[in-house]
Amino acid sequence: MRVPDFMVRQFYVGGSLRNDDAGFRLQARNPLADGRLTGVRRFAVDGTPVELSSVSAIREGDADWMSATDLSPTSPVLFRKGDVVTFHVAGPALEPGQHKLDLDLIERDAGLLSLSLSDTLAPEQ
Repeated sequence: MRVPDFMVRQFYVGGSLRNDDAGFRLQARNPLADGRLTGVRRFAVDGTPVELSSVSAIREGDADWMSATDLSPTSPVLFRKGDVVTFHVAGPALEPGQHKLDLDLIERDAGLLSLSLSDTLAPEQ
């Protein structure tokens, strides 16, 4: 299912796209209902696919990062209403400017969710 842009804007934390010492990160916030992320099928930046083994996520308040390759129906990330999840992509830093991200995620009840978003890289702090 293609997620409409207006819904993506409700989930994506605008301005959260930032470089860090080991790649870049971005955040999502769940404004709706509890869900379970059971897989990541695709992650691309500016049309270039990212190796899923370099993608990890952590829910605010949790102690451990979870690799996208470890997600499964028996090992999901619980994404409760109000939760903030940080996604990290290990690798080279992004160039300054605007970037387009495309993701295909699998949610336990909704199935395959395809979404796109654009954001300008936040300045280094």
